[in-house]
Amino acid sequence: MKAKSLLIGFIIGGAVAGISTLLSAPASGRDSRKKIKEKIECIQNQLIELNRKFIRVKDATILASKEGKKEILAFSSDVKQSINQWKADILPHQQELQKELQAIEIAIHELEKNIK
Repeated sequence: MKAKSLLIGFIIGGAVAGISTLLSAPASGRDSRKKIKEKIECIQNQLIELNRKFIRVKDATILASKEGKKEILAFSSDVKQSINQWKADILPHQQELQKELQAIEIAIHELEKNIK
């Protein structure tokens, strides 16, 4: 009995809601369908434009990554050249420092001998 009255209540409530919706609609069915069709066309146009923009962004991203790769390779090459040039520039100073360190070690050994 309870299930039957619940089902009847749903059916009657649905009918009343449908009738009240039809009676309180702000426009006729033809006008509503026309507005819906216009909105669908507008949304489709927006989706097409959005797709075009995504394609432009994708193309720009691809171009930027290619250019970035070239720039990174050029930068790394410049850094390698700078490091090699720096090594070549400091080599004479490095050798001179090694000679001076050897001289200091020899002097320390001589002082140790003299102290003993």
